[in-house]
Amino acid sequence: MLRHILSLDLTVTLFIFWVAITTMISCLCVLLLFLLSSVISADPCTSHKLLSGQYKRSSGYRLQPSDVAISDNFLNSGWYRFHSGAGDDMVGSAPLVSECGTIYPIWMQGTLPSDADGEVTRTACIVGLFNTCGSTLSIKVKSCGGYRVYYLVPPPQTSTGYCIGEGSPCPAGQSSSTGFTPCQANTPVNTDPRVNVSLENGDLFPNAPMFRPVEAVFQCQHPEPSGGPYWYDTYWYINNDEVKVVENRPYQDNQSWLYPRDWVHKYNMNMVVKCSVRVRQSDGGTPGHHNYSQDFQAGMFPASSTYTVKEGETISIEFTVTVPMGCFDINRQQMCKNRIYVLTPEYQSAVGSCQNYTGQGGVSFEENECGILIESSTWWHKKILNVTGKPDGLINARDRDTNIRLGTQTFSAEDPSGVWFNFTMPDIKIHLYDVDKNIANKLCYARTDPRMDTFDEKYWTAQLAGEFIMYRDVRNKIAVHALFSSCTWPWWLGQGPCGCGIAVRFEDSLFVYRTCQEISYRYATPLIHHDTVYHICDNRHMVVDIGNPWTKITLPTGAIVEYRVGRNWLYNIHITPSIFDENNVDGLCGNPNDDKTDDFTPRGSSSSTTDKNVFQSSWRVDINSSESLFGPNPALNSSDFELQKYCECATEMSSYLDSLSNHYTVNCSIAAKSVVCSEDSTSESFTSTCDRHKHRYKREINPDSDDVKETQSLTVDPQFDFNFTPPTPTWKNGWTESAARTHCENAIFGNQAVVECQKYIAMENKTNGAVEDCILDIRDAGTTEFVSYTVESLNRVCFEQIKKYEVFYTTNGTQSESVIDIIGKMVCPENCSANGVCSAGVCICSSSFVGVDCSHAKASPPVNTTLPEKGLCKSNKRACAKTNIYGYFQSDVVHVKFVLFEITGSGKSSPISTHTTQATYVSSTIIKADFPTSSRRKRSASLFGSGFDISLSYDGTNFGDTMPLVIFNDECYICSAVTLECNLTTSCSDSTTSETSTDAGPITTMPSGGQSSQHPVGGGTKPRTTPIPNVDIEEDVPLGLMVAPCVLLALILIIVSMLLFMKLRPNSRPSPSFPGSDTVECGQPPVQHGRPLSPPPQYDSINPGPHTEKAHSEKRPQTPSAITMEFLKMPNTPAENG
Repeated sequence: MLRHILSLDLTVTLFIFWVAITTMISCLCVLLLFLLSSVISADPCTSHKLLSGQYKRSSGYRLQPSDVAISDNFLNSGWYRFHSGAGDDMVGSAPLVSECGTIYPIWMQGTLPSDADGEVTRTACIVGLFNTCGSTLSIKVKSCGGYRVYYLVPPPQTSTGYCIGEGSPCPAGQSSSTGFTPCQANTPVNTDPRVNVSLENGDLFPNAPMFRPVEAVFQCQHPEPSGGPYWYDTYWYINNDEVKVVENRPYQDNQSWLYPRDWVHKYNMNMVVKCSVRVRQSDGGTPGHHNYSQDFQAGMFPASSTYTVKEGETISIEFTVTVPMGCFDINRQQMCKNRIYVLTPEYQSAVGSCQNYTGQGGVSFEENECGILIESSTWWHKKILNVTGKPDGLINARDRDTNIRLGTQTFSAEDPSGVWFNFTMPDIKIHLYDVDKNIANKLCYARTDPRMDTFDEKYWTAQLAGEFIMYRDVRNKIAVHALFSSCTWPWWLGQGPCGCGIAVRFEDSLFVYRTCQEISYRYATPLIHHDTVYHICDNRHMVVDIGNPWTKITLPTGAIVEYRVGRNWLYNIHITPSIFDENNVDGLCGNPNDDKTDDFTPRGSSSSTTDKNVFQSSWRVDINSSESLFGPNPALNSSDFELQKYCECATEMSSYLDSLSNHYTVNCSIAAKSVVCSEDSTSESFTSTCDRHKHRYKREINPDSDDVKETQSLTVDPQFDFNFTPPTPTWKNGWTESAARTHCENAIFGNQAVVECQKYIAMENKTNGAVEDCILDIRDAGTTEFVSYTVESLNRVCFEQIKKYEVFYTTNGTQSESVIDIIGKMVCPENCSANGVCSAGVCICSSSFVGVDCSHAKASPPVNTTLPEKGLCKSNKRACAKTNIYGYFQSDVVHVKFVLFEITGSGKSSPISTHTTQATYVSSTIIKADFPTSSRRKRSASLFGSGFDISLSYDGTNFGDTMPLVIFNDECYICSAVTLECNLTTSCSDSTTSETSTDAGPITTMPSGGQSSQHPVGGGTKPRTTPIPNVDIEEDVPLGLMVAPCVLLALILIIVSMLLFMKLRPNSRPSPSFPGSDTVECGQPPVQHGRPLSPPPQYDSINPGPHTEKAHSEKRPQTPSAITMEFLKMPNTPAENG
């Protein structure tokens, strides 16, 4: 490139300089013109505001009783031009009070200027009650050829306006060319115009003849009067403003139409369009009177502006569209669509909050991009917006009112005419009727062994074991099943069952929690760790909130399922119905219809029974059937239809530059006409991917190989008799019914939370039912152990029901706390055992205690904990980077101590290092702990495996018993976590005689000095790689990337300029001469004298091609300095000398 630059002749060089200088001068001229244009004031003849059609400003018009006086005190200072048939200039003599359409007219002293006068200053007088010039204003006037413009200022008072023109409207039977005086009598010609709108060909793309655009055009249609021909003047008005006048045109001339270009960007849809026609009896003759059309409502209009909808109910709002949508091509009308979105008024609270007491919107919409679609090809069809009253789960203090606003604020490229641009429809008012009061205090529960209560408060005891349908909504494919089996307490053997499982299904999503292995009357078989199935296809199918001890599951209908885990049993199962459940659900919970007589209706029957065992057994499910949710093959219905989504639109765009995608859909729910709060969702770790093409559920392979869950399938005791009914227990341990009643009434009626709750809501039936349950628990158990669970359940019912009332979230003048806050401090388990503070129904324990009731000393570590797979981690099958730990954990903060050891042929080594970390809390029965990590190292053949002694603590100081975990490769070794020994297998004896790299996760050890050292664990032979974390890349281009090309270009230009300068600069050094030098002809090489010239450098070798690299490798200069020296020794070429 340098050779080419240096070889340029003088002409080319001068041409380059000329182009550069010309470009620079052009840029400077453009900049100078821009600066000059910014300082030159605009000519008021071309820069002013036009006020047309305001004929009432004329001195010939007197203010009428029905008129609103013109008040120019709202006028902005500036240049104005007036145009109306009554005159275009300010009057030069004083009008009377109440003339010119106002009370106090303003007139101008002095004469009108001529064009030669330029801009002049005049005095404007305000007519007073007692004089013609009570006060004055200074204005300016300029003549612009055929009209004048005025610089006006706002007067200092209301009902004061500038007086323009002197004409008055022609009376009936007279007319003039302007419609104002002077008038003359004429023969009236009447016609009956009406506004019509249609799609007509438009000249929108003159340079694109392949397109045939159509646009919405208004036509003032009327029958042609007899006795013609006539000529017509057509006047167009929008919202009573005159927008277009076409005079002296033949009948139905298309120049008389109102085109989008006449009004778009000045007016928006949902406007009133009107036209008038004046008839001329000859071409250019005097026009007659105005014939006005009826008002034409242009836009989209609802059938009503006010609607009432119940919570959970859907109504359809019908809209009429009166103006078509244009299209860029008449042959592609099916592609042209206009989207009218739902916009929330700015004064309305936004949705998206999960708090109960909020002012969020009360309606939801079907997910058609949250609005209405207008298609160019079928624009005249009726449009429907389905509006659903949003259940808020609250018994509202009053019915709610909300508003719907429809509009579009983006320009549609499909309709370049812009007719529907920036359209906003007036608000539609929605009155939302609260129906949550219909399910107030309705709750179905299974308590302790289990004591049952239906939705309509029918109390009974379930004596049968097995899987039972508690709640079923066939219409929405929702089911809640409970599992009952023998309890662990020996005095219950052969008698009533206890709850040990809950399963919730919605369509093809399933959540299961199970604590027992077998259904039996004879014995109890609690699981070592509880079995949990998370097969949730969509977090809108259900929202699972895992808590300790209560877990809450929210269904899309608004129904809520809660259960309380107590070590190996489910002491309480609560089901709260939704507003959609009346006469739509069945099962052991019955039908929430306020009718107890139908609560004991067996499955498949239409009549109730008095035999509770017959009723209960009819809802039993065979665990081997597809109906079972606990069995191996539950049929999860992935129906072919998709539930309609319902959306809320919470914000509107601030300008047409704003992105509509940021606003029109805030929260959608797959729901049976209900909306789950958009902030709530099931944890991602609890969500699996569902194959909707399969109708059977099977457990999926967990991609985390260390997340080992040794699930044991549910079985049935071989001696289980489905026809067996346990006998009614008898009183034991000295208890009598009277003694039990006294104890239970003292415990329940003396409960502070129950006493306080009954002040606000009806709790009498539930309290009496709890007393009866308590008495039966003492009879069956012979102890008061379960009284606390009954009291806790009743407190939970109290608090959850109180939270359903909107009024209890606020404070009044006499209370500093709301009722919710007050009750929330009274309903904690065991009142936090005096070791903590109760807040919102949850214990906040002091520093020395843990547990849901703060009864467990923090210094006492977890006990009876186990590891999966008998404490063995096989590195060729698992990552062996972490482990699950099973047990019953009183706190979500558990410290884990790892003591590293190795296993060789001599057995377990001494402790190598100790590391302490905090486990990840999964549930009250499962925690996860990550192994310490470090870099890899080579291991010797004598190392068979490695592992940890694992112990747990709540306070990080007091650790419990150790659990050994051994990490090894089972392809080469057989190890035991009991003996802590490993034996080499014969199939792998040869491959382990030489050193191999370890495969197990590395361990960071902490020697006594405090510095970390590194040890590998395990004896695997398969290498693993650590995944590279994803790195987010900023999408916005940094400023440096934009500036860098400019800087680089500037440097290149500087270098080229320097090289050209060096080329053109006279050579000051004498040319070298040689003895006997001869003259060299142009184009000939110089004559060599004495010694040969150096050959030209091999530039090819600096950047060889793909086929010459090897050949040129020997010719390359070895260093950059060598290349430079070769370049300096290069002789002048013939072209350069020429």
